[in-house]
Amino acid sequence: MAADVGQAAPDVSLEATDGSTVTLSQFKGKKNVVVFFFPKAFTGTCEKQVSGHAADLEKFKALNAEVLGISTDQSPSQQAFAKHCGSVNFLLLSDHRHRAVNAFGVARAEGGLSNERAGFVVDKQGVVRYRFVEPKPGEWGGTAGELEALRAIEGK
Repeated sequence: MAADVGQAAPDVSLEATDGSTVTLSQFKGKKNVVVFFFPKAFTGTCEKQVSGHAADLEKFKALNAEVLGISTDQSPSQQAFAKHCGSVNFLLLSDHRHRAVNAFGVARAEGGLSNERAGFVVDKQGVVRYRFVEPKPGEWGGTAGELEALRAIEGK
């Protein structure tokens, strides 16, 4: 089952690159959340996706949003990848057990990648307000859709 617009977001708990456990519901009533899925650390398009979110972090913060990147890589790999990408000042979450990719409906059953490249915006009430899955996993269209969804939520 996919996390679709208008539905409550799946409440997943995942290990973060800083060693903490992050649960999506911890932001409920406090912040909007941008959840993006990237297929594999240390690949070119994933680097663009993580670095692109880092470059726009102040725009996300101005729209009262927390940014979380998720892949099925283990946390040590994600930590090294975050350093490789430069100024990544948001958490990457390890979904090595595939709970989040399944809950959000972006798991891939076949091929060399565990999940689709996708972005979601979850509002302060925990409802999915934006969902986009890249048609081609080797491409990434940027953060514009996520930012537009946040502007609509925040009335800006």
